[in-house]
Amino acid sequence: MMASGAVPNRVEVVSIAEARERDGLRMVSLAGVPSPWTEAAKGIFRVKGIDYVLAQRGEDEPQDAAAQWVGNVGVPAVVYNDERVRIGWAEILLLAERLAPAPALLPSDPEKRALALGLSHEVCGELGLGWSQRLVMIGVSLGLRDGEGFPRQIGEYLAPRYGWQDGFDEIGKARVLDILGMFSRRLDGHEYLMEDRLTAVDIYLATFVNLLRPLPPQQLPMVEMIRTAYTSTDPDIMAACDERIRAHQERIYERHLELPVRL
Repeated sequence: MMASGAVPNRVEVVSIAEARERDGLRMVSLAGVPSPWTEAAKGIFRVKGIDYVLAQRGEDEPQDAAAQWVGNVGVPAVVYNDERVRIGWAEILLLAERLAPAPALLPSDPEKRALALGLSHEVCGELGLGWSQRLVMIGVSLGLRDGEGFPRQIGEYLAPRYGWQDGFDEIGKARVLDILGMFSRRLDGHEYLMEDRLTAVDIYLATFVNLLRPLPPQQLPMVEMIRTAYTSTDPDIMAACDERIRAHQERIYERHLELPVRL
């Protein structure tokens, strides 16, 4: 099934070893895990109709197969031909804009472009929506907040990757509330976040809201442990993830992204 308005593109899933031998665009991901940074990159490539290879560790490959290729950088990691590895959301977006200038996901006007990148940072960047909600999720996993999160060992693994310190879950929650409130206000009377057309910001917000309110299982299948950890039960956060935010997520997926999502 292809969502309405999406551009068909070819995605081939191969092992890490095979991807290393290929040319063109390749992206390392974790099979079965809906990382919002990865899902956003997939959405950008889809909207632009960019073909790519999705590299996932095969059963016969070592645990560090991806790290042996791209370094211990996490996912997603994007490689185009023999160019440098790209791991940040902005550099992946800019590469996609270069490879397929149309449809543009960043405005051409410099001030609007700067705003789009700033709004995108508020979703994807350090202490953005994804980062801040991960701090909340780490607090749950460590038993510091109410709710059902990842097993404690996963929380302990994630904590140093997000610079965890005591009290960071409260800082993360405050940022989540502020960011959701800002985006809700931008959606007042609008279907898109900028210029009444699709931009990268829309793709980022729609995919990252899955960290708070995942799409239903028939649209976004995942193992129950991950779904439970991704589903916020914090009443303040769920109130901030209001009808405007939820309707935007559903609209962007239905019009532009892949449904059901293939992980």
